[in-house]
Amino acid sequence: MKKIINVICGIFLICCATACEDMMDTESGRIAYDDQHELNNPNDSIYSVIGVLAQLQQVADRILIMGELRGDLMTVDNEYASTDLQEINDISFAADNSYAIARDFYSIINNCNYIIARMDTSITEGQNKVMMPEYAQVKTLRAYTYWQMALIFGRVNYFTMPLTSIGSMVPADANIGIDELSQKLIADISPIADARPLDYGTIDNWTSTELFYPTKMLLGDLYLYNNMYDKAAEAYYSLIANRNIVVSRTYANTWESATRQNLQTGNMQAYKNDVVTRQIFNSDLRATHSQMRKLTYSDKPSLLPAAQFTEWMMSRTHFHTDNGQAISRYFNGDLRGAAEMASGALTADAFGHADLAQLPAANPQEMVITKFYNNLSGTVTDALEQRPLLSLAMVRPSTIYLRYAEAINRAGYPTTAFAVLKYGLNKNMYDTIQHRVDSNEVKRYPAYINFQAAQYDQNIGTAARGLGLGIVWDREQYVIPADADTTDFVEKAILNEMAAETCFEGNRFFDLLRISHHRHDHPALMAEKVAAKHADSEAMKQRLMNISAWFAR
Repeated sequence: MKKIINVICGIFLICCATACEDMMDTESGRIAYDDQHELNNPNDSIYSVIGVLAQLQQVADRILIMGELRGDLMTVDNEYASTDLQEINDISFAADNSYAIARDFYSIINNCNYIIARMDTSITEGQNKVMMPEYAQVKTLRAYTYWQMALIFGRVNYFTMPLTSIGSMVPADANIGIDELSQKLIADISPIADARPLDYGTIDNWTSTELFYPTKMLLGDLYLYNNMYDKAAEAYYSLIANRNIVVSRTYANTWESATRQNLQTGNMQAYKNDVVTRQIFNSDLRATHSQMRKLTYSDKPSLLPAAQFTEWMMSRTHFHTDNGQAISRYFNGDLRGAAEMASGALTADAFGHADLAQLPAANPQEMVITKFYNNLSGTVTDALEQRPLLSLAMVRPSTIYLRYAEAINRAGYPTTAFAVLKYGLNKNMYDTIQHRVDSNEVKRYPAYINFQAAQYDQNIGTAARGLGLGIVWDREQYVIPADADTTDFVEKAILNEMAAETCFEGNRFFDLLRISHHRHDHPALMAEKVAAKHADSEAMKQRLMNISAWFAR
């Protein structure tokens, strides 16, 4: 781990000369880069990509916090949270909020611009353009950074050439809104979406493919935001198929028996191990690493799970099976949140009570976020201060499948989308006896719905990871009502499943924004959802009906 980060930090100093300077300060006359240096060596391109990843460390926590505090699953403790965090939670934050400093994002973007402008993609070995994978990844990381900025600010200064004299080079028409930006990003990255993914093997025990952001994932997100459902589904399916991605029962939380005395806790490590893309940090305690454990799991936690979310999770029906052939018992609780043992004690996954042996001054009755604590390095016998959080999950398999479900639901395949949640997509979905999906949907499946291959046999429904493996035999509760607007019902079920499966991971604001954006009364859905965690929910809802209220002032 130290080796790769040391390399990163070294080239970080070379590639990011303006990281600490306000990139959009029009009074600055500083020259950002040596205009003569060309990137015409494969090593140059590799180091350049790693340099961008190093810069992204600086904004990783901010992206996560902005993605969750403006949602309905996380809130703040007003006694311990900083003013900046409270303002984000109240969705009333200014551009100078410490979690919304634009210059760090623009520094990453300008570094990407420089790399893209200077990288020689014409160099070939045989039939391969050797620098194209790195070029495509840098373009993707630039687009990702722009998109995260847009989700915070609503508008960005969009420029694609490296700025060497900031004041004189920013185009007068550079400032664009999120909708226009999404179209520009689609046009920018769609031509390189099929570039060979980067793979440098294993680096200090990290699988290097997990360090790089999948172009198809970002492209799918941009299509989905723009209500281009078929194109979004095609992008997600291509990623799933090319990488053999499945939602495995390995990461399910299940009761070992109906006595509820013992628990299989596979999901507890899903945030760390069930990952497609992650942001990594240095194991050296003196280096930059995520502060999410300290913010969520301490004697004085700043960030808390929203009460209505934990109550909902604890009240959900769990479908237990003893024999794997039928539902044996019904219990309460989605085990991806917390599991109430027969003794009454809680086993915490995403949330629960603090361990008083480690945090003796903690409130023993207060629900805290435990997802990051459960995925720290080291062991429970080590002091918390010696157990850094070494990675943040950016993309997980379930994230991809749930957004794929969102896309195919709107594309006209709602029962297939529901199967992502309840059954998992595999050859059983084509069984005309079990009727897991509507046969009329099966008859008109496009190329982007094809899960007959053996590689998908491991797929289970995402909900089964917390609501029990017996859910596949339920015919009464976790079903689409006969009199429901099927598309609307399934979309709301997907949104609920996104909450249960990926809570606190930084996705919630975009999930709410995107699904609300599918609807004619946007932003009503997201306004109602988020307002519910506030004391004066009606006043908050009315303010949030103005879409501009969601972004930095």
